[in-house]
Amino acid sequence: MDTQSIIDGLQVSGLGMGMTSVVLIILAVSVRLVAWADAALRRRELARQAEVQDSAAETTAEPADEPIDDRSDGRIRAAVVAVALEMSKREQTQTESDRVAGTTDAPSGKAVYDTWLTEGRARQRARHGNAGRVPIRR
Repeated sequence: MDTQSIIDGLQVSGLGMGMTSVVLIILAVSVRLVAWADAALRRRELARQAEVQDSAAETTAEPADEPIDDRSDGRIRAAVVAVALEMSKREQTQTESDRVAGTTDAPSGKAVYDTWLTEGRARQRARHGNAGRVPIRR
């Protein structure tokens, strides 16, 4: 057996594995650097947002020029109640119109049947007879 070919094979394998290891180390270091840079940028952005919120809090923390009248008459309270009732009525009619239209993103969070689903069920009922329910296939 030729020992020179074995030595050459070991050198090529060692060189290939060494280069692969070096590339993987470089890749791992670059991933760490990118993660560090991302964290630094996020900290900087959060610091900017905190400064903006602090400055906004300082501007809104100033006392009002006019004192608040605790003895408000019933007209203001009645207006507030009327607006609240009107808004709830509008929300209720919008929800009912959404159900008629078949939308699924109702504000109440309940699942609403889509029109395609009810039409599909009607087709299945027509296909299987008017029994009112579709047999379950097992």
